[in-house]
Amino acid sequence: MDLLKKLVMAFFVSFAMLAVAPSAMAAGKTENQTQAEVVQSLTDTVTASEEALAAMKSSADKETVMALIKKTKQTAKTIQSSVVLAQRDRALNRVAKARGAYKKGQTEKAIALMEEAVQRFKDVEAQYRSEERRVGKECRSRWS
Repeated sequence: MDLLKKLVMAFFVSFAMLAVAPSAMAAGKTENQTQAEVVQSLTDTVTASEEALAAMKSSADKETVMALIKKTKQTAKTIQSSVVLAQRDRALNRVAKARGAYKKGQTEKAIALMEEAVQRFKDVEAQYRSEERRVGKECRSRWS
């Protein structure tokens, strides 16, 4: 009888965990962004990455540059569009490498990597706008 109670309790706990798991996993997720919010996130990310690059080039103090790089990473992570997710991640990879190079004192390498990251973020923005136009044209052709 004791074994049966343990089995029933184990089943109940397992079932309860399965019921709660999807909502617990979604706790950190934000709602889907609107097109305007994605465009704003892209613009903010390009601006933040350009600020970080300018700070590197102007030989700003290390804390300022590191804070701007962190801001760039945080801003880029607000871009929630499956259309540009892979390209965003590649650009973020460049930002991470630039941060590592800057921390090691390799300023020239960090600047080159950050320039590449800025360009990649601009490409992401252009790609999203292009996709946005394509989808708009497709929808208009269906309506007519």
